[in-house]
Amino acid sequence: MARRRHSLRRRTFAVVLAVILAPVGIVFGARYDDAGEEDRMRARVLRAAEAARSIVATNPDASSSLVASIEEAAADERVRLRVVDGAGVVVADHDHEPSTSLRDRIGDLFFGPEGAPTLRAYEELAPRLAERPEVQRALAEGHAEGCERALGGKLLVCHAALRVSSPTAARVVLAQKSSPRVIRAISDVRYPLLKLSFFVLVGGLALAAWLGRRIARPIEELRAEVLDRIERPLSGTPIPVRTEDEIGDLAGAFNTLLAAIAERSQKNHAFMADLVHELKSPVAAVRAAAEALPGEGPPNPARIERLRQVLFDSSKRLDALVSQFLELARAEAGLPSEERMALDAAELVRGIIATLQKDERRAGISFELDVAPAQVEVVPARIEAAVRNLLDNAADFAGEGGAARACVRVRVSTDAGQCVIEVEDTGPGIPPENLPRVFDRFFTDRPAGTGQGTGLGLALAKAIVEAHGGTLVAASKPGRGALFLLRLPLVSHGVHIHSDDVSPER
Repeated sequence: MARRRHSLRRRTFAVVLAVILAPVGIVFGARYDDAGEEDRMRARVLRAAEAARSIVATNPDASSSLVASIEEAAADERVRLRVVDGAGVVVADHDHEPSTSLRDRIGDLFFGPEGAPTLRAYEELAPRLAERPEVQRALAEGHAEGCERALGGKLLVCHAALRVSSPTAARVVLAQKSSPRVIRAISDVRYPLLKLSFFVLVGGLALAAWLGRRIARPIEELRAEVLDRIERPLSGTPIPVRTEDEIGDLAGAFNTLLAAIAERSQKNHAFMADLVHELKSPVAAVRAAAEALPGEGPPNPARIERLRQVLFDSSKRLDALVSQFLELARAEAGLPSEERMALDAAELVRGIIATLQKDERRAGISFELDVAPAQVEVVPARIEAAVRNLLDNAADFAGEGGAARACVRVRVSTDAGQCVIEVEDTGPGIPPENLPRVFDRFFTDRPAGTGQGTGLGLALAKAIVEAHGGTLVAASKPGRGALFLLRLPLVSHGVHIHSDDVSPER
């Protein structure tokens, strides 16, 4: 088999390389332009300060319109904007610098548990507004702007302070904006990080090679072991489990599958042997009858009648064997392409029992019925055949247990999302040594006088029930009759889920 283009080894290499090279890409993609960042921040604070100065100059009184207009100017440029009088009293203060931006949240990851520095933290450590150099300079010269690295160089703060002259008193408009310098910090160390990444890359490649070998080699060995089983006779010989990890679990799963296939193969071989054995008897009878047919002379009517009866009985048995064999094969395949429909199991059982009560062969047997509605989705003819097989089987054995009255009891109920059909008889029960074989193909222990049968009835019933997602089990105590318990999923509960214990209690 050709190796796939995208093998586990290549994928392992790709994942390890991606993990190693991703930080390198981030570091070298984090180019920081001090001048460009400062220019952008300076422009923002200057625009905000000039807008606020125009507003204050045209509205010297601290009216509500002044406050609203200044707040709008701060929001437009996303800065903190304040108006201070000569005594240092804040006339207006509007902070529109974003505090929960994506950049801030990413910065928290790089700056550690203290988080990214902010303008608010800077303000807590800065002097009073009236004492700040930019405010003093604006009062003296009319204009002051600049940027500084604060809080240990972690924060870039830019400001623009403009004086607003009025007949009463001079005021200062102060606009500020800040930026955490995490990108700058990363950019500063990118070359040492590149050297470190080179050594990490070498180690990563070695790790990728080891991981690829560690992961892929056991799978390749397991693949070879599985393919080797194709060349051997099917025996269920287990694959060696060399590890206790997921690969070992996979090998164990293959062993379970091989054992199941080997067991099914053995059962099929046994089934074919039994089928050939069952077919030989009627075929031999047909051959013997053909050989005994008179060749010359007048025919003997009595002899011809005997031969006719032999041919009829043998052909009838052959037809029954072939028909039930085909039905069993379809049932074990899951009844493909057969239409299913919802029906009431209680009504189905009532109809079958009504038919059996009209059968002269069942004249001495009473049927006790206790049913409740139970909707199941089934192939009606198949389920009817399965239930009929159970009832016929119970009726054949009901009168053999020495009970005063031969009886078959049938109960239909619902339990835990399942339809439960119980069929119990008053017969001698199933011997303990036969109980495990009661559903085997061609196994039968019918009493004398009831007809030998084909031995496929119960096997067919079990296969049909399992094809519908149900279960069929038997229980018996010698001398107390036999009980067959059939379970099918109700329509509203979908696929049947096997319970841990589905054996009926006696």
